[in-house]
Amino acid sequence: MAGPEDFDILSKHKKRNMFFIAVISIILLLFIVFLGINTYYKVDKIVEEQYNKQQLLIAKQISSGVEEFLDEKVNLVESIAVHESNATPDEYQKLFKDIYEGSEGFYALEFINTTGIVVTGYPHEIVPVGYNLYENDQIWPIEHAKETGTYCTNPMELFEGGLGSFIWVPVYEGTEYKGTILGIIRMSTLTEKYLEISDFDGCIYMLDRQGQIIFESSDCFVGSENSLDALNGSNQEQLLQIIHQQLNGSEGTGNYVRYNEDGKAEEMMVAYTPIHWNRRLWTVAVASPVSRITTILHYTMLQHLILVSISGGITLLGGISIIFLLFRWNKSLECEVERKTNELKKTNESLEIANMKLKELDTMKSDFISMASHELKTPLTAIKISAESLMTEDEHEQTGSFELLEKIIRNVDRQTRLVNELMDITKIELGMIDFGKERVDMYEVIETAVETVEKIAYDHGIAIKVSTPASLSEITGNKDALMTVFVNLINNAIKFTSWGGRIEIDIVEHDENLEVTVKDNGIGIPQDDLEHIFEKFYKLGGEVFQGERSTGLGLAIVKTIVEGHQGVIRAESKEGVGTCFIFTLGK
Repeated sequence: MAGPEDFDILSKHKKRNMFFIAVISIILLLFIVFLGINTYYKVDKIVEEQYNKQQLLIAKQISSGVEEFLDEKVNLVESIAVHESNATPDEYQKLFKDIYEGSEGFYALEFINTTGIVVTGYPHEIVPVGYNLYENDQIWPIEHAKETGTYCTNPMELFEGGLGSFIWVPVYEGTEYKGTILGIIRMSTLTEKYLEISDFDGCIYMLDRQGQIIFESSDCFVGSENSLDALNGSNQEQLLQIIHQQLNGSEGTGNYVRYNEDGKAEEMMVAYTPIHWNRRLWTVAVASPVSRITTILHYTMLQHLILVSISGGITLLGGISIIFLLFRWNKSLECEVERKTNELKKTNESLEIANMKLKELDTMKSDFISMASHELKTPLTAIKISAESLMTEDEHEQTGSFELLEKIIRNVDRQTRLVNELMDITKIELGMIDFGKERVDMYEVIETAVETVEKIAYDHGIAIKVSTPASLSEITGNKDALMTVFVNLINNAIKFTSWGGRIEIDIVEHDENLEVTVKDNGIGIPQDDLEHIFEKFYKLGGEVFQGERSTGLGLAIVKTIVEGHQGVIRAESKEGVGTCFIFTLGK
């Protein structure tokens, strides 16, 4: 039997074991708390970095959208000034109406004559016809535009209220000044399209280079329309430094403290990026309360602390076995946070890809504008030189007249093709072409298209063969648009086919559609280029085969017209063998 001494020894061992377990449990508990706090700060840093990066990508997307929107409006106004310099007031008014109703964003379009009087415009209820800018000391923007070209203003007060940015484009016929076209963009239209983001509890604002507030989604600056006036002399030095960075055209992120009208402080995260538009510098910023992140993290941390506290009690009472459950639970929390962080990273990667695509489109557009300007100028120069040579040629020496006239005609045709492609793509994008308004005889379309290009084919030594069924159903569509499809495809084949080559056009009628094939035995298209040839502004590396440059619009126009006739188009090609375009047209 065990005596009292044995019970004392067992009791001492039990107490010692319990103390040992309690110490180990406390140490493990403290270790878990340390890991939890360390994890919290690491996650806090990662999430804040990712959130700042996401806000910067949003700001960049807004900037790219605003720049593209404004550049589009400038290009439309400049296009009118270049191509319609001899238009009458009635013709200007019709052009203004078509562009106003077909292109979203214009508040008003006006034509101002050489004496500074508003002659015509659209819409009628807004345009102050008869208003004299000279008499009202408002002629400075016109004079500035005449000196420097297209002149765009910062947002200004409109007669009807609100802010608007003015686009002044002088109209010249040769060197003679014919007047000025004025396009007005209301800033509320711009902000509604790009800056008003639903379910956003932060602040978005846009400034011009003088610190003038163009837009703010909430009270970012209290008590002033100028951000610098609102902040100078205040205790918001961090925000003042960020504003100065923005006005210098910088891009970046930062933190500042915002004070509301009651003096309550709120920490904000801000990301900002510049907007460059026709020698104007604006800046857009996206700011969010830091509390959006801290609320999520605090909630997670609170859950973690509650769990640790409960687990600590269980650990002290139940022993080391409970500690392993804590580690497993803590690990699951870390995995959840990691999963959320990875989702945020994937979202940012998607935004980066979208932003890169926007930049690529902007670069392609800039390259196209540069090329179009060169292509419009080159034929004009050649025409001018040839005409001057004809004027100075002695009446008894007419041997070179035919060559000069032929050169003039060739350059006029070249410029006409470029202008037609520009007008076609503009009409298509503005929805000004109806693809299903008349019955179309495909025999007539093909015959006319071949007649249009047969001289070019003859000059290049290329034969055109047409194979059609004896009986071919009519289709409902746009005859001129379908003719453009055939002319563009045949011209494209001529350009890439050597002397002595051939072009074959074949039509097969099915129950639901017509299948058309345009095939050549030219140099072919590289496989890397084949999948991009229907994109706007895309040009092949070897496109100068016949000595001509391309706008990169011809095949994009063809694809749009075919799809407008319930059809599809594809291309097959092998280098050195030739190219085949196959498309269908709905019956």
